[in-house]
Amino acid sequence: MFTNLSQLKDQIDIVDILSNSIELKKSGANFKACCPFHGEDTPSFVVSPTKQICHCFGCGYSSDTIGFVQEYKKLSFAEAIEDIANDLNFTLEYDSTQQKKDYKSIFESVNSLYIKSLQDDNLKYLLDRGVTKKSIKTFEIGYAGTSQSQIEFMKQNFLNMSDAIDVAILGADKDKMYSRQIKRITFPIRNHTGKLIGFGGRTTINHNAKYINSAQTKLFDKSRNLYGYNIAKEHIYKKGTIVVTEGYLDVVMMHQANIQTAVATMGTALTEQHCIMIKKIGCRVLLCYDGDKAGKNAALKASVLLSQHEIDGGVVLFEDGIDPADMVADGKVAELIAIMKKPIPLIEFALQVIVLNYELTNPHLKNKALKECVDFLKSLNNLLIANEYKQYLANLLKIQVSHITLGQTQIEQQPSCRTQQNGKKINRADDKILKTILENPDFLDIAMNNMDYEVMSTNLVFVDIIDGKTDSSLLIPLKIREDVIIYNKTDFISACKLKQKSFLEEQLKKLSQNTDDDVFLKMDRLQKRIKDVG
Repeated sequence: MFTNLSQLKDQIDIVDILSNSIELKKSGANFKACCPFHGEDTPSFVVSPTKQICHCFGCGYSSDTIGFVQEYKKLSFAEAIEDIANDLNFTLEYDSTQQKKDYKSIFESVNSLYIKSLQDDNLKYLLDRGVTKKSIKTFEIGYAGTSQSQIEFMKQNFLNMSDAIDVAILGADKDKMYSRQIKRITFPIRNHTGKLIGFGGRTTINHNAKYINSAQTKLFDKSRNLYGYNIAKEHIYKKGTIVVTEGYLDVVMMHQANIQTAVATMGTALTEQHCIMIKKIGCRVLLCYDGDKAGKNAALKASVLLSQHEIDGGVVLFEDGIDPADMVADGKVAELIAIMKKPIPLIEFALQVIVLNYELTNPHLKNKALKECVDFLKSLNNLLIANEYKQYLANLLKIQVSHITLGQTQIEQQPSCRTQQNGKKINRADDKILKTILENPDFLDIAMNNMDYEVMSTNLVFVDIIDGKTDSSLLIPLKIREDVIIYNKTDFISACKLKQKSFLEEQLKKLSQNTDDDVFLKMDRLQKRIKDVG
């Protein structure tokens, strides 16, 4: 399928790939997260960078990087490989029997058409909004004409129409194709590596839908991408701050005003996936939202989500229908920067908005406000940070700080034992023997020289090791556990002998309850074997 798949696998780092989808926290030599495949509050999903595997001690899910991407994103094996290669900016080579999907050529060709089509009234619209020709070029802003003209262009350039449907440049209805962006100013959307994955479009004919984004595809997911990030990322890393706005033009105009860390969500609220992306960067967040009801609600949800991910930052709201793009166009850059320098801290903003939703002169409503605020503070992972805001909340509600109780944090516990599929518990001694063999395959011969196969034949992990099933899902939990320390050679031999002796003694005990004629002969043999073990 892929002739250079082994080279791609050599470049894959499970922590790097998984951290694009779930928030990982360092835990010893491994990383931990709440399992994305079943609901839980205490992280039991463990990722091992040394073994390049992951395992959930809660639901039992185990996999490598490719398997995780397949399950998490609901992709086929080939699609998961292409997704990972895209993240790593790795060029896959396809064998002669497989036709490569050339999405890149389709996107770039159509984008070039849009750029060339930005003329006359549509170009004037942008210039009248204060957008400079330099910004138009930097952000590759274009214009999508009629559906017929776009389809004709694709046919003339021999572009694969089926592939164009796959990536939502075209749509199909009863075998009739149509363009998804029609008579709209276009904003190409590129991922963090600069690869074109979709388009945003603004109507120029007063269409009911002012903005339209590409439909979700295997390349484009608006909940995981931020418009302008490919241009802003270098500045974000340097300055340690990311400015999140609500619209394409806000981003363009902010960059034009030298606010080069600006990005935008695309018709969606800030999501869990956005937070994971931001947390990975390790920067502060400045939310620049409209001051209307919708903007305040969006800012509240974003503030709560960011705070719960232990991301620092603040909120700036723009009142009276004015947005950052308008301020830059009106030459109010200094005023815009001054506003952005005085944000309300995220947690303070969230508490303020929650409290403002209640009539505090009513004792019952004040109590509800207190409960909602306390629930929010309790949802923060860091109890120390939450406690720092108790006095602030008390001042908002005009109550004594002693009325605010946040409780204690939960203590995570490492599982002390594993359970096989048949429900049988495996003790730590077994675990140490098995993990030692996994880490040192040559020790299997030592084990078999010092104990009978039957000693551990009921252990499914041991059976898989004997059968050479090194990729068995039963082995992954043991490989990934940090609490199981492997033996040196001397201690390993002693552990195997002890296991053998315990097994023989158990057999002897069972025989003593037997009445067969040859039971005494068997017992004598067992006693000699026990003595030989020492």
